[in-house]
Amino acid sequence: MSKSEQIATVHVVAYRKAADTPVQVAVTPELLDLTQFPKGPVTIQFKLDTKGYHFHPDGKAIVFTSPGSKKTFGSVKLDDKGRVATVRNKNVDGLAFAYNVTVIDESTGLAAVLDPVIQNNTP
Repeated sequence: MSKSEQIATVHVVAYRKAADTPVQVAVTPELLDLTQFPKGPVTIQFKLDTKGYHFHPDGKAIVFTSPGSKKTFGSVKLDDKGRVATVRNKNVDGLAFAYNVTVIDESTGLAAVLDPVIQNNTP
């Protein structure tokens, strides 16, 4: 990451409404609006803020699902504890990209998925 590159942070939380309910995931912001950043590369950090959970390993933590995402995003990297995922975004095409965030409940091994959006800056 160069000194001029911007960093955007997405906070991820996982929770249960009650002990016998499925794990749910929420992100802030749900729509990551990169039009507020200068055009050019942005490193996106996904920080899992809830203890007892980690991002899904094996390339499933953050998965971009929109067509053309392979041209825009680099590979997702996880920290050693599986609580921070980072990815580089070219941020020059003006497109919006859907993605899946998958976290694992460490006590049960069950996964939970959410599908928010990233809006890139215009060309």
